[in-house]
Amino acid sequence: MPLSIENRQRALRLDTPAVRRLVGLILDDHGASGSDLTIVFARDPFVRELNATYRDVDRATDVLSFATLDGEPPGASGYPEGLERVLGDVVISVDRAIAQARRYRRTPEREILKLVSHGVLHLLGHDHGCTRDRTKMRNLENRYIRALTKISR
Repeated sequence: MPLSIENRQRALRLDTPAVRRLVGLILDDHGASGSDLTIVFARDPFVRELNATYRDVDRATDVLSFATLDGEPPGASGYPEGLERVLGDVVISVDRAIAQARRYRRTPEREILKLVSHGVLHLLGHDHGCTRDRTKMRNLENRYIRALTKISR
């Protein structure tokens, strides 16, 4: 799994091995273990600029996903057989993760993992436009984090 992690912040120490294991679990479960993707950890100003530029929303958000082939999961018709699968990029605001961790009474590290799983699931074609899909995504996020916790013990 060619995963690139880019750390553009110093507000929080990242557990990059845990991020790698989590992404591996998700990709394996979706039959996309050979896929490339990048995860960027940044501060609010950087995320706000991306959000304004690409979504016309002038504020920071917790996670942005930029799929290479929008809505096309690996193995779909958009990926010719034998070619490298590039899923896209996930950008996470560490500032938002820290604030949300406080609000939801969890550690910032766990919130980071939640946002990583959320962003990667978006790259794999999952969405949360309706209640059913939102519930499905949350359940998947929680399942992967629980699985990661079991592996780490």
